[in-house]
Amino acid sequence: MLVLFTSSPRSMIRAYLAARVNNGKTIEKTRGRKFFFEDTLDADEADYDKLYEEYREKFGGLDFLENQKLYEIMEDEMFWASRFAARDRNQLIFRVLQLIEAKGTKAYLAQEAPEAKEMKDRVRRVSGEFRRARDFLSFTEDVANKVLIGRATFEHRVVDLVLRHFARRKPGYAIAILDDEHAHICLDDEILIDSRERFPSRKGRKDARRYWLLLSDIKNLSSKKDPDYDREALPDNYWKWVTEGTKTATTAGTRTLDDFP
Repeated sequence: MLVLFTSSPRSMIRAYLAARVNNGKTIEKTRGRKFFFEDTLDADEADYDKLYEEYREKFGGLDFLENQKLYEIMEDEMFWASRFAARDRNQLIFRVLQLIEAKGTKAYLAQEAPEAKEMKDRVRRVSGEFRRARDFLSFTEDVANKVLIGRATFEHRVVDLVLRHFARRKPGYAIAILDDEHAHICLDDEILIDSRERFPSRKGRKDARRYWLLLSDIKNLSSKKDPDYDREALPDNYWKWVTEGTKTATTAGTRTLDDFP
């Protein structure tokens, strides 16, 4: 059986439970991908209470699912680790869940195993990149079209967080961040992607107004949505990680064993 999940922490936890109970394989959902010759289970549609009861009977449970403080810690850790730019990012998180199943959340926080150390390092690197962009990225302003334009290249999958952070600081403005090949744009709370060549980055360019008018059209807006940042896959606490001054953005990974019983 294939157990389908999104990259949100809650979906990944459900997928882990479902895969263990059903002896299945976890597969991240992607838009347009279909499975015709395998039995599938969508983790987000599973009855959580029934699923966890069956899992606990077979495997003893996960301590952080029965302790609110521990759950908040692990939700934060899983979110940042899921944004690390590596093909094995999800597999590493599932290996950490296996560690927690066997030894408890303290074993992860104490970094008792190589997978715990690797995930903790990824959390620091990803949250640190977001924090630096949030604190130091500068923009030029296209007043006529109400656009802020910045230039940056990100190692990890944080561009949507950065865009939405600055969109909240500048209501009514589109936010664009340019790298060598693409323009990453937050417009009307949607994360879009366009060619760098097509984007009117030079100040005073005459076709800039037409570009933004066309982009805001519903059909164009839909065609430019970045599939890497699908709104349907946003975790429940997504906005906590976007908002300026959040606990996670400033202190990710600094909890210790003394923070809970």
